[in-house]
Amino acid sequence: MTTYEHAMLGVTGTLAAGLDRRYGWQIVALGGFVAVLPDWDGLSILCGAAVFDHLHRSLGHNLLVCTLLGAVVAALDYRFSLALRVKGYFGRYVRALAPQESSPKRSVFHAYELSVWVVTGVLASLSHLAADLVFSGHPVFSDWGLRLLWPFSDRVWGYPLVSWGDPGVTLIFVGGMFAMIRWPRRLQLVSGLTLTTVLGYVSIRAVL
Repeated sequence: MTTYEHAMLGVTGTLAAGLDRRYGWQIVALGGFVAVLPDWDGLSILCGAAVFDHLHRSLGHNLLVCTLLGAVVAALDYRFSLALRVKGYFGRYVRALAPQESSPKRSVFHAYELSVWVVTGVLASLSHLAADLVFSGHPVFSDWGLRLLWPFSDRVWGYPLVSWGDPGVTLIFVGGMFAMIRWPRRLQLVSGLTLTTVLGYVSIRAVL
């Protein structure tokens, strides 16, 4: 999946769970942001193609790191209201993003809410792995797999069903995004239908 598709998978999944109704846009932003984080190992390209080929889809694309990364980022976001702070920062330059909250800092903390944040972060991060397992390769490149059990095992996992960059899922997410804008009171329904359509598309591509 591309970065946009990973982000939309996290956002759409969070909305489909109805978490925005109780926790607001912040937890939706968390889902979208954390869903793209495993690609941090792509920065290894700065060290050359050989290093990138060895480390990308290894350092960040494994169960251990994804789980820890999702949990830590979610906990930090809950404790320090990072999404609100980022919105406040950019709100200085973009009036439409100016925060309406009097203070970006959370004043009351609850263990249950923290657990919801952490579980959301972990699932969003792991959604990246699930997507990359089936979205792999390219018409002119070979398939690539994930070292899910790294650093304990170098076994490569992969079930390529849809090629990387396939426009079908992108169009589905774009359509779902505009549908959410058109029917803001039916976000959970539209998000659920969007995810169902994505799964259906992947299933169809798997047999064609």
